Amino acid sequence: MEIEKFSSRHLLKIRLKTLYIIFFFFFSLLTHAEENVVVVISMDGVRHDYPNLLSEGGFNLISEKGSVASSLVPVYQSSTFPTHVTMATGVTPDKHGILHNGFFDRNRGFYSYSPDASWIESEPIWSLLERQGIKTATYFWVGSESDWKGTKISYSKAPFNGRISEKDKTKQILDWLDLGPKERPRLIMTWWHGSDSIAHQSGSTNTKVINQLKKQDKELLNLITEIERRGYWENVTLIVVSDHGMSDVENYINIKEILKNNSIDSTLSIGPAIGHIFLDDLTDKELAISVLKKESNLIVWDGSQLPSNYNMFHPARTGDIVVETNAPNMLVTRKNSNPPKGMHGYNPIINKEMDGIFFAYGNRVSVNQIDKVSQLDIAPTILNLLDLETPSYMTGQSIELD
Repeated sequence: MEIEKFSSRHLLKIRLKTLYIIFFFFFSLLTHAEENVVVVISMDGVRHDYPNLLSEGGFNLISEKGSVASSLVPVYQSSTFPTHVTMATGVTPDKHGILHNGFFDRNRGFYSYSPDASWIESEPIWSLLERQGIKTATYFWVGSESDWKGTKISYSKAPFNGRISEKDKTKQILDWLDLGPKERPRLIMTWWHGSDSIAHQSGSTNTKVINQLKKQDKELLNLITEIERRGYWENVTLIVVSDHGMSDVENYINIKEILKNNSIDSTLSIGPAIGHIFLDDLTDKELAISVLKKESNLIVWDGSQLPSNYNMFHPARTGDIVVETNAPNMLVTRKNSNPPKGMHGYNPIINKEMDGIFFAYGNRVSVNQIDKVSQLDIAPTILNLLDLETPSYMTGQSIELD
């Protein structure tokens, strides 16, 4: 009799324990399945008004069923590398250190489209998440081709190859989303061609620009449709941004020639809108400033006296003298038989054509028209969608999507 009582009691405990394990297992699966995944696509050079010229495709779908900002304001200068790094770090170029696609550092020398993440001086969001045990994936996002201070990205496509199509990127995004709960990245960030190259060659409003964008729009719709077919939208948020807009240019100012004609030796780091001049002899500063100010389309600054809202002063990477211009002017260092007709990089406070796009769709996104937002808001918005706190050093704020 005692043996029977013991056996029944023991059997009951085993059953309860089994039920507990089963309940815990399915609860864990449910909890993990409900974790949100954020997919961020950056379309290069898509100006804020370009999607208005498209009638079908992904942009139109998101406009009807998601959130759209009037524009996305880039940092200065509004070029691909500094803007992408700002969106990934939540800080301005003076803090993350990537002042342009190429620049000069007094200690390290020249940087030019480098995949070396050690040039980035503020932590990218993928590193921030990976340190918390959250898997991330990147496909050609600036700064993600190598580890940042030893923190590895779970899935990173490298090296950069501009010939890879958006169709290939869509397939990879879907493959990542198809992974099991333990392997699936919760943040996917990818660069798309957008309309940048065509606009540089043809000008900002050429019909070729819209034709190129139609192809991007079609592939965006394909991605949205495939995620829908898989039934993932309850746990996926899609954000579509661009790094900058585009303006037409026609006047090219050769800074190197101006300085050479006045026997001023220097190291130059010249972008389309901003030029950093590192003088060989600092006693030439007064002369150089005087000579450059004679150019009617130039604004000339002592490098240490840049306006604070430029967010461009870096102790090793800002020139002794900084010159700037606005469209339709462009700074150059050599003559070009076939110069660009479209350009960016200009001050977004002055030139509204530098503004890009912000679209959001999917989980935790309502139908919503939003006022203009900042690139500084992208990283905090991603963190909010992943239910994570925004570090105090980030200066933007999460965008209200629901």
